[in-house]
Amino acid sequence: MPDNQTSCAFCGKTKEEVNKLIASDNASICDECVDKCSLILQDTGKQTYEEVEDVDPHVIKSYLDENIIGQDEAKTQVAVSVYLHYKRLTHPDIIEKSNICMIGPTGSGKTLIAKTVAKFLDVPFYIADATTLTESGYVGDDVETVLASLIESADGDISKAERGIVFMDEIDKISRKSENVSITRDVSGEGVQQALLKIIEGTKVKVQMKRNRKHPQGESIEVDTSNILFICSGAFVGLDAIEKQDKGMGFVQHNDIKEESAVTQDHLIKYGLIPEFVGRIGSIITLHKLTIDELMDIITKSKISPYLQYQRLFDSEDITLEADDNASRSIAERCHQQDIGARGIKTMFDKMLRDTLYNIRSLKKKGLLGVKITKSTVDKNDQPKYNFDNE
Repeated sequence: MPDNQTSCAFCGKTKEEVNKLIASDNASICDECVDKCSLILQDTGKQTYEEVEDVDPHVIKSYLDENIIGQDEAKTQVAVSVYLHYKRLTHPDIIEKSNICMIGPTGSGKTLIAKTVAKFLDVPFYIADATTLTESGYVGDDVETVLASLIESADGDISKAERGIVFMDEIDKISRKSENVSITRDVSGEGVQQALLKIIEGTKVKVQMKRNRKHPQGESIEVDTSNILFICSGAFVGLDAIEKQDKGMGFVQHNDIKEESAVTQDHLIKYGLIPEFVGRIGSIITLHKLTIDELMDIITKSKISPYLQYQRLFDSEDITLEADDNASRSIAERCHQQDIGARGIKTMFDKMLRDTLYNIRSLKKKGLLGVKITKSTVDKNDQPKYNFDNE
C-alpha cells in the first residue's frame, strides 16, 4: 500500500499517475484533487437563485431597448417569459417549467435578444446548432454535448450552469417531413427532437465531460435541467402557408408585419415539430422582418453597430470614418431587399473597408486623415473617398 509521502492522501494515486504531487511533512495531495477541492470551495460562494428570480420585466425590457433596435412586441414577450422562468426557481409549485420558441427571418435579432438577456442576468449562455445534433450512438454530436458546453461556458460551475440559458438555433431544420408518425429512426430530424425532450423538459441527465483542467478524468456529471431556460429559434420558412390555411383569408406574411403573430402550437406541429416537443414550449414569439428605417437606426444608433465599431477602430489610427446618410440608407435598403436583415450590415461594411484596412499603413504614411463611404461605394463598389493632410 503506497504511503502518504509518495501517493495522494485523498485518492491514493502515486506520483507516477498524476501530473504533480504536492508533499507536506505528513501527507501529500495530487493536482487533480486540488482542482476538485477548488470547485467545492467555489460552490460555497455561488450566486443564489434569488439574485435572478426577483427581476422586474420592465427592467429587462428597458435593458433590451437600450441595446436592441426594433422588435418592441417581441422584447416585451421575452421579458415576461424570462421573468416567469426565473420566478419559478423559488416558486416551483406555482409556475410550471416552459421554454421559448422564437420565430423570425435571418437578421431579425433572435440571437441578439437571447444573448442580451443572458448578459443582463449574468447567467451562462450557450448557442447550439440543432442541425449538428444526432441521437446517441450515431456519428455527430449527441444532445448531451449541449449541456457539456453550457457547463464549460459556466467555467465548470455546475450549479451556475443549471440556471443558464441554451439558445437552440435552426430548430426548424430538424422538423419531420410529415405529420405521420415515423416508424423508422430519423437521425437528423424527429429522432433528434425525441432526444432533446429529456433535456428540455426538466430532468437529471448524465453528461460526459471533455478532459480539461477542471475535469481531468473526463468524468460523467449529473446535471439537473429543470431550471435551464431553452430558447429554440428558427426562420420556419413556409410556416406562413400553414397560418394561411387556418385563417382562410386576409393573411399577410409574418416576415412583413409588426403585429403579434398568431402562430400556435398546432402550427408548429403541422410544420413538423413533434407534439411532445412542442408541449415543452410555453411561449411562441415572432419577430418581424426589420424595416428600412429600423435598419438605418441600427447602423447609426445601435451600441453594437458595425459602423460605430469601425469608427472606433479608425479613431485608434487617428483617422475619421464617415458614412453619409445616402450611403447608410442604401445599405439598409440592400439588407432589406436581400432578406439578410441586420446581419448583412457588418458583411457590407467589411467588404467596403477591406482594401482600406489592408493598405492602412501605407495610406497613413501618405497622410490619410479621413475615409468617407458614399452611395456609390455601396451601389457601385467604388472606393471610399480619402482625405489626405496635403489636400
